[in-house]
Amino acid sequence: MITDQDSSTDAVLAGGHVWLRFPKALEARFQADTLEPRRRLLLICGLIGIVSICLGSAELAKLMPDITEVAFRNLYGILAVSAMGVAAFWIVPRRWRRNWHAEACTAVPLLAVNAGLIYGCVISHADTTFTHSAALVSSVMYACIAARLRFVWASSSAVASFVAYVVFVRGHTPLQELIVASTTALMAVSYVFALVANYAFEHTERRNWLLRRLAAEQRDALKQTSDHLHRLTTQDPLTRLFNRRQFDADLAQAWLEAGLAKAPVALLVIDVDFFKRYNDTYGHLAGDRCLTLVAQELSKVAQAHGGIAARLGGEEFGLLLPGGSLDDALKAGTAMCEGVRLARIEHRASSVAGHVTVSVGAAQCWPAQGLEAQTLVDQADRALYQAKARGRHQVCAADPAAVPGPAPTGVPIAPAGSAGAESDRGGPPPAEWPYTEALKAGFFKLRFPAAQEAAYRKHNAGERQQRLLLMSVLGLVIYGVYTFGNGAMFPDIRDTALWWQGGLSVVMLLMATMNHLIRMPVLWREAVYSLGTAILAVASTWVLAQSREMSTLAYAVCLALIPMFSGVGARQPFWFTCVPSVITCLAVALLLRPVGAQQALVFADSALMIITNTVFTLILAYTLERGARKQWLLSQIERLQGDALHQATQRLHGLSMLDPLTGIRNRRQFEADFEQTWARSAADRQPVAMLMIDVDFFKRYNDGYGHPQGDACLKQVAAALDEVAQEAHGLAARLGGEEFGVLLPGADADQARQLGERLCATVHRLGIEHRHTQVQGLDRVTVSVGAASLLANAATDPRALLAGADDALYQAKHRGRNGVAVLGEAARAEPMAAAPEEKATATPLLQ
Repeated sequence: MITDQDSSTDAVLAGGHVWLRFPKALEARFQADTLEPRRRLLLICGLIGIVSICLGSAELAKLMPDITEVAFRNLYGILAVSAMGVAAFWIVPRRWRRNWHAEACTAVPLLAVNAGLIYGCVISHADTTFTHSAALVSSVMYACIAARLRFVWASSSAVASFVAYVVFVRGHTPLQELIVASTTALMAVSYVFALVANYAFEHTERRNWLLRRLAAEQRDALKQTSDHLHRLTTQDPLTRLFNRRQFDADLAQAWLEAGLAKAPVALLVIDVDFFKRYNDTYGHLAGDRCLTLVAQELSKVAQAHGGIAARLGGEEFGLLLPGGSLDDALKAGTAMCEGVRLARIEHRASSVAGHVTVSVGAAQCWPAQGLEAQTLVDQADRALYQAKARGRHQVCAADPAAVPGPAPTGVPIAPAGSAGAESDRGGPPPAEWPYTEALKAGFFKLRFPAAQEAAYRKHNAGERQQRLLLMSVLGLVIYGVYTFGNGAMFPDIRDTALWWQGGLSVVMLLMATMNHLIRMPVLWREAVYSLGTAILAVASTWVLAQSREMSTLAYAVCLALIPMFSGVGARQPFWFTCVPSVITCLAVALLLRPVGAQQALVFADSALMIITNTVFTLILAYTLERGARKQWLLSQIERLQGDALHQATQRLHGLSMLDPLTGIRNRRQFEADFEQTWARSAADRQPVAMLMIDVDFFKRYNDGYGHPQGDACLKQVAAALDEVAQEAHGLAARLGGEEFGVLLPGADADQARQLGERLCATVHRLGIEHRHTQVQGLDRVTVSVGAASLLANAATDPRALLAGADDALYQAKHRGRNGVAVLGEAARAEPMAAAPEEKATATPLLQ
């Protein structure tokens, strides 16, 4: 049993909730969610119950001739109690309503009806009073199936009625004693069927509620994961600004809207001055903090001027101003320069000032003139180069009259309608959409679209095959025992009835066996079972029709058990349950022939009860099948949403741990791997080596070849580094920009140096052209590597290894690049032409 401590929807659903009770908090939520639907159902059933009582009492004076006055007094009292129960549904204010109110207002009139029937049998001596007591079956069937009382209320009412009948009702004549015994058996069998159905109703209702709740929880989790995915794919992980992918989508959308509105679009392209020198002087992690501070200033400007800020790559940012003029752009650019200046971020290696500064290019275009969005980017980029050429730390505007031409460093944008941020949320409908639509449609005809119908039939075909065989055998056993036990009710045809019962049992058993063994479609099996049940109903009715005893007509009420067993025991689909139900009612109406007025009265009463119980059976079959179909739909939705959530979580994990450009580990994953590797190595007292790799003069590469070519270069370098690292059982990651790291467990300084040399040689062999490099004698992309190794132990700060590798990388750059430097060794590289003279203390990677 699920405890209150383990009350998650998943846990309760897995637990099966066989006791029809949830943990306290979940039970309260269930009761609150079902309060109004239950109230409406029981209100309608209360009105139907009053009408049914009136119809069932139409012949009350004839059925209870010796206690007519008492019977009508009881009837009026029952109607009054029922009316007060219905009125209570309306009178009680919403805030005072509780679930048990509606249950009690239904159960009390039920018990009053049964008490009246039992009391009539106690004080009456008329045979028809005892035959009419079979209505005790109909009242409980009504409560369990039509009103669908909660199981605890339904079972309590049924048990109380059955015990009261057994204890208080005694026949005054041998015939009455037979009728009492037969009615007792009928009540026992009927009550079991009714309570089984009632339990199934509530269990299904609770399960469907759990499935709906679980589906809602999964939808919420899926939405949160989708939102997180959206942020990961549209947000720069370092600065939290939009990334270039989102910038492309926003620019394309703004361009389209401005074209329709005949409005301008302005753009700022911002570059941090001498940022490469900043990185070389203060370390890459300090550079990251610098970029974060610049991004914060840009966010303030964007909010103040109604713009969209993005990091376009490296130290380059963009500010999109939809509907903005060139003057607006210049004001925003000036505010950006001033904001960064006031931030006073120290930059001793800058040739402009002792603090970080930015250069800004501003441009404005009119999309309605038929220009492409790339034109705006090219003009802003050209203006940025003018700002740099004029001494940096300023804003320059592009000449609106200038003929657009190819810009030196264009940041290509995605064309309108291309995959942008929002496209991640579009696309085809989710996999569960057909099932959700079917659930909304209601399937009141108990039929799904063809593909879903086939899947629904197939999902439990094997279970249905086994159930039909089991219910056939069990039903025939119950049929035989019940007929044999009530043989005294039809004394004039007892032997004939038993002979027919034996023959029918053999035939039905053969049909059931063939139905089980022969391969056939699922619906054919249901049809064979339904046909067999109908044959049994007709044959049984015909046998009883041969009797001329009044007790036989009273016994005929049990014919309602045949379709009831089909609907409850075998759980046949509604349309297949209709066949034996309708045929049973027709057989009773056409074959049974009462003799005399008293038999006609008993026949009419029995026929009414048969029809009433059969109607309840059909309600039961319809409700059970609709509940089963709804449960299947909800299960499919829950399964598909679970799969989607799992896939989204896997994708989220991949996006959060892999660099989106290069596909290798990102900084977050590298930090986690570093901590785990250090802990394992400390436990084994093994060394750990760290290599920091930087692509030489990558800023010049980007400026000369453009950002798309720069991205392609980084992808090739990353793939090569990752391959070499894996061969050496190391872990490669992109730490940011053009900086990479390789973690090498169990390696000393010499092994780290050897791996660094392999990395340099591998990148050199790629042969990626780099005409703008300043590495002496080369015109291709190269890398510089800094390596360090430490013995891992609890007393050593792991950040010292990272700081050592960063220091060694600086040495490799200072000595000429395209080489390896190991902490504590002479750098294996040639001196370079120029480099900053100072190196600040490296900021550790792990904070």
